[in-house]
Amino acid sequence: MLISLALVAAACQPAPTTTPGGATTAPGAPAATAAAGDADPDATLVTNLGSEPDSIDPHKASFVGEIAVIMNVFEGLMILDPKTLKPIPGAASAKAAVSSDGLKYTYTLRDGTKWSDGSPVSAKDFAYGYTRTCDPATAGQYSYVLYVIVGCEDWNSMDVTKATAAELQAAKDKLGVKALDDKRVEFTLNEPAPYFDSIATLWVGVPARESDVTKGGDAWTESPATYIGNGPFKMTEWKHNDSFTFERNENYRLPVKLKKWTYVMINETAVAFAAYQNDQLDITGVTSENLRAVEADATLKAQMVDVPGDCDIYAGYNLKKPPFDDLKVRMAFSKSVDRAAFVETVLAGIGKPADGGFIPVGQPGYDPADKAQAFDVAAAKKLLSESQYATAMPPIKFTFASSNLNKLIMSFLQQQWKTNLGVEVALDPVESTVFTQLVKSPETTPQLFRLGWCLDFPHEQNWHSTVWKSGAGVSAARTGYNNPEFDRLTGLADRETDPAKAADLYIQAGKILSQDAPATWIYYTQSKRLVKPWVKGLSISARGVTGLGKHDIYVAKH
Repeated sequence: MLISLALVAAACQPAPTTTPGGATTAPGAPAATAAAGDADPDATLVTNLGSEPDSIDPHKASFVGEIAVIMNVFEGLMILDPKTLKPIPGAASAKAAVSSDGLKYTYTLRDGTKWSDGSPVSAKDFAYGYTRTCDPATAGQYSYVLYVIVGCEDWNSMDVTKATAAELQAAKDKLGVKALDDKRVEFTLNEPAPYFDSIATLWVGVPARESDVTKGGDAWTESPATYIGNGPFKMTEWKHNDSFTFERNENYRLPVKLKKWTYVMINETAVAFAAYQNDQLDITGVTSENLRAVEADATLKAQMVDVPGDCDIYAGYNLKKPPFDDLKVRMAFSKSVDRAAFVETVLAGIGKPADGGFIPVGQPGYDPADKAQAFDVAAAKKLLSESQYATAMPPIKFTFASSNLNKLIMSFLQQQWKTNLGVEVALDPVESTVFTQLVKSPETTPQLFRLGWCLDFPHEQNWHSTVWKSGAGVSAARTGYNNPEFDRLTGLADRETDPAKAADLYIQAGKILSQDAPATWIYYTQSKRLVKPWVKGLSISARGVTGLGKHDIYVAKH
């Protein structure tokens, strides 16, 4: 999932959950039991979303804040296990039944699966959700993740302003998504995809009731009357640029302990920190701006927890705009950034230098031998001197979502390029909603911009193929990146059923990606959070709370 970085990446998710390989609970927050006797029955949990989401339509959204809202309200066929981050049944009763050729996946819904209004969820509702994501009229930002389904890419790639209704319908009819009956939904794939159960955990595949979407039109997500889901909570209010309110879904398949959950929208980390100190927030991120204050306060320090990261924060280049159409310029910029100094001076050590390619340390596919972008000022200067812009560098503007912390981060990079390359870079802060819109369209992608990627599920496919495969990858589309050999290797890896062979192919592809430098890998996220002692049932994970064990969270009496 994309992060626009209106806040530092680690601070913009509403709350932590569990670590891969084992749950780790926050201080004073043991795992909740079915009978949470210390729970305050009337309490509201308050967390910070960061900024106003551009869309909370599950079949359009792609950014972290958007998805946090969606996965409060909806649940997919599969979910990620809070302890292992492996796919386990969600709305489905079991993992998919897979055909012998690996091309058909069939899921059966649990008995009694309901919408929050009490009406039954059917396989047709799931088929509609997947179909809507593939529909070019939806204009979803994450539709490409379903291109492994027969017909999805062909239909989704059609120009709705040029294709006839008959042509669009013919393409839709070829889509490999089918409700076999009220309880079974079948997917036909273009090729074997051993990771498809993980795809079934994503927001793009949550169900939707066609009558709600039709009734609400483009504004169906605005009203609690039509924004109806099957997840642990239901949205009861959306005050734009202010807050969301969610209440317990009494018809969820598991008991939900928390009565009410409010997401506020505080864009500045200093303001969020003050709100936490005043008991106006129950959870907030710790950043380099307030780390010293937290460590100097015994009470706050006791409430601080470490959260492993799963994001790569990078500076992206528009390869169609000078000077970044020249590989030597991109590589010069990449090799002139002292990432270790960046992490220590700007992030106060809360993070890891991106020293092993695109995939972060600790994730499948991390390659410590990938040193293509390693800090080397002499090599960077040589590359720049050999570029076509050595004697005539065009003006460069670095666009990013505005916040005080982001300005500190960008200023460091600006100074690195000036000091180490002698290149002037102008900073271009814009409102977070404006930035989100800019990077959603290849036509408006800035010359140089800051973005990040956080995993959706722990598999190399979700890094290399989802983000950088030409014509489909989210950042490939924004940067204009296209390398046939990278595409070939990732394609082979995506289909490979032998994990060791697939891992080797992904490593080869990752090295090509770093050498092509469509982006400069800056740092891998880690974070620290402040959690009030009365927040219970909350475990720590790099995955935030996007669909992992939310029903167990509650607020104790205090």
